[in-house]
Amino acid sequence: MGSIAKIRAMRESMSNHEQRIADFLLENVEAVRKHSSKSLADSIGVSQSSVVKFSQKLGYKGYSDFKLSLTESMARTAHLPKAIHGDISVDDDITTVGRKLIAHKAVSLNETLGVNGEAELIRAVQLLAAADRILVAGVGASSLVARDFAYKLMKLGKAVLVESDTHVQVANAATLKQGSVVLAISESGLTQDVIRVAETGLQQGADVISLTRFSRNPLIELASVRLFCVADEAGARSSSILARTAQLMVTDLLFILMSQRDDQAQDLFERSRNAVEVFRGGSRRKGA
Repeated sequence: MGSIAKIRAMRESMSNHEQRIADFLLENVEAVRKHSSKSLADSIGVSQSSVVKFSQKLGYKGYSDFKLSLTESMARTAHLPKAIHGDISVDDDITTVGRKLIAHKAVSLNETLGVNGEAELIRAVQLLAAADRILVAGVGASSLVARDFAYKLMKLGKAVLVESDTHVQVANAATLKQGSVVLAISESGLTQDVIRVAETGLQQGADVISLTRFSRNPLIELASVRLFCVADEAGARSSSILARTAQLMVTDLLFILMSQRDDQAQDLFERSRNAVEVFRGGSRRKGA
């Protein structure tokens, strides 16, 4: 997981003191590589122990490990497009808005990939592939992602439950059992309806996979596999654009990984295509 992506994703859940360190690091990434923990602390105006504890909160053994990860993150993100002249503004013309949106999405997608470890992704794929039934839960914009992923899983022949009504989602979760899986999608990880679905599935013995922002939140506490998305919505000036993009990238990645590991996948896809073509042909003849 890239250290830059971690700081951005976790900033909102940090204390004011920690945000002060985070903001300095994000604004002075190049300079940080030249600082010792002592000199960095002096530059920010905090204690050396605060810098070390901040590094540990991000999951590193200490400041040296954090600084090494920061250098690696900079190397990985050096090729990414930068939003032209900052965030999207009301004065931007159509071309500029389009370029900025693409740049913001590219950053979000790459940072999302960076915060999801290979082991967690493989574990998610294994659970989904072995599941007797899969319930994909989400509300609002996340419900659109849930439905898209459910349709893809159906093409793999999986038994999938997906509903927009949260009462139905909870009722479906109550019918699950050991060997079933709940994929619970909530950008904040705080959505009570989705948490309730995950809790209900867990009570029946189902495994829970969470897909949330990279932060401590109630939903990940219920999950045996924790997947994350990174989305700086302020840059896009519109609710859920980047979060939905990042969520779709994770679910599409899961689908592709499942397809790679399923010997019957290509045959199932071909059958789906043929069935649709037959249906389209019949519709055209009726229309004629």
